[in-house]
Amino acid sequence: MKRFLIPLAAVLLMATGCTKEYVTKQYVTQQVMGGMDMSLIDFEVKNENWTQRFIENGNDDEGYFEAILQVPEITDEVIQKGLVLVYERLEEGIWTPLPAQRTERTTVDDKPFNYTTFTDFEYQKGQVNVYVTTTDLYAGMKPGTKNFRVAVQL
Repeated sequence: MKRFLIPLAAVLLMATGCTKEYVTKQYVTQQVMGGMDMSLIDFEVKNENWTQRFIENGNDDEGYFEAILQVPEITDEVIQKGLVLVYERLEEGIWTPLPAQRTERTTVDDKPFNYTTFTDFEYQKGQVNVYVTTTDLYAGMKPGTKNFRVAVQL
């Protein structure tokens, strides 16, 4: 029985050693899976970190919110040959890919109020810009704290 367990343990150690995982202070997880490098970076954008942008020559209720995520893993090589995806965490264990449109509910002046948010992104070397457009921008209501996961694959 021992002869069987020792080789089995060695095989299990080698199998788990094929996936490398590194965690840095930026919450970067890098995994090597099937020969493809992928970085997963989690971000929390707090309510106060959203910047309100207005559409030039628009009304006060026309605009969007922006958050800039610093992602040094997005290199020129990734832009030319790789893939960048962004996901929003809806609740613990539930993620949705961007772009995404959702209907949400809040209370304004003690009255229930439904509104729609549209969340999308664009990326460039070293960063991802996340945009949230809401139908209630006139109320000055920021998107709140949101969690995003950026997946960078080369």
